[in-house]
Amino acid sequence: MSAFSDPRWFDREAAVEREDVVCRAVPQADGDYLRAAETQSGGHLSVATFRICEGPLTGHHAGLLLWPPRNAADRERALGALADTPDERLEERLAETAVRCRVETSPFGELEVRKVLEIAPACELPPPAGPNPPIVREDVLPPQPPEAPATRIMVLRDAEQVREAVAQLAEQPVLGFDIETACTRLPPDQREERGAFDPWNGTVRLVQIAAPLPDGGAVAVVVDCWEVDPAPLLRLLGDGRRVLAHNAKFEQSWVKYRWDIELTDILDTCAWWTVIAGHLAAADFAHGLEDAKLVTLADRFLHAELDKTFQTSDWAQEVLSAGQLEYAGVDAAVLLPLADILEELGEELGCAEQARLASMAGGRRAAIATHYAAGRHDDERHEALAMVASAASTADLAAAGAIMRRMVLSAASRAAVAEAYKLRRSQLAA
Repeated sequence: MSAFSDPRWFDREAAVEREDVVCRAVPQADGDYLRAAETQSGGHLSVATFRICEGPLTGHHAGLLLWPPRNAADRERALGALADTPDERLEERLAETAVRCRVETSPFGELEVRKVLEIAPACELPPPAGPNPPIVREDVLPPQPPEAPATRIMVLRDAEQVREAVAQLAEQPVLGFDIETACTRLPPDQREERGAFDPWNGTVRLVQIAAPLPDGGAVAVVVDCWEVDPAPLLRLLGDGRRVLAHNAKFEQSWVKYRWDIELTDILDTCAWWTVIAGHLAAADFAHGLEDAKLVTLADRFLHAELDKTFQTSDWAQEVLSAGQLEYAGVDAAVLLPLADILEELGEELGCAEQARLASMAGGRRAAIATHYAAGRHDDERHEALAMVASAASTADLAAAGAIMRRMVLSAASRAAVAEAYKLRRSQLAA
């Protein structure tokens, strides 16, 4: 659950992708209808809790998050039909008004009000339903295995190797996925700030895709994006097969912004464990894990030790070390057995659908968010087009391509540059 949530929002029996329902606000623990809250990173917001008054979700609860609006459009997106209510009257209006709301399962697994659609006719407030914690066996968590699963790493450095990998992975229904990025757009003293690693502030250095081997281990292909274009491999991830990732909204935002690829079937191991851990906590079951980080889960469930000192290493250096490449490949490979374990736990606890919807919500929202930044950094697009236009030979053009693989270019910019590149190549070959 999120740091600021109401436990009533977190309910395995009230998980839906999206539903429009009539709701009424109900008081918080202190009796007020609006509660001031703070995120773990120090952000401030207000929250309200609604009880659903109709349909299969009757009696269940959903949370409305009210972030400080930057403009009128922000307020309208959240409050909809209540957006014109003055702040001093909002709590009173919530207490007395039935509304039709759009609700969906959030990336935390909570049922969230995404927007107030319209004022609804007065309705009776139904009695509360749920959340009901699961019954948990004492040995529900599997023992730690004696050793980590084996992983074979293959580093791809040219287009032919990428084509061969595509042919080998094309029949795999499930693939593990991870990326390593370099924050090249900001000066070093700003690279620890929030948002520094948004996709419009850097480039993807490595793409890692893992598949299972018949012996129970895994193979991970690692592509250095500064040497070769990973797009043919990435297109495998957007064709409907299941993609495993940890904190998948990060990977989704980068591949959507840079290659316009959307992952349509995501199993986010971070979201799955977050949902599972929430239900274990609700059942007063002590699982002993401090967080949902991949290093934590890999150690507990796979006996795999991930050296996270490489996570903050310099991914923009000219030549990456063998340790960096191995770390990157293993990060993708461990997702395969970890996902199997978490799916089994989710099924046993009755929260698999809730975890699945939380996985998809994170990726979907990340993909949508990149739309609002598509026009950033036109200077690099102009620079790339100028390099293409000034190329005096095919060798010059190839050298320009190598430089452009390192640039911060959106998918739309990349498409425009690719067209110019093909045209210039045909001109030079004539």
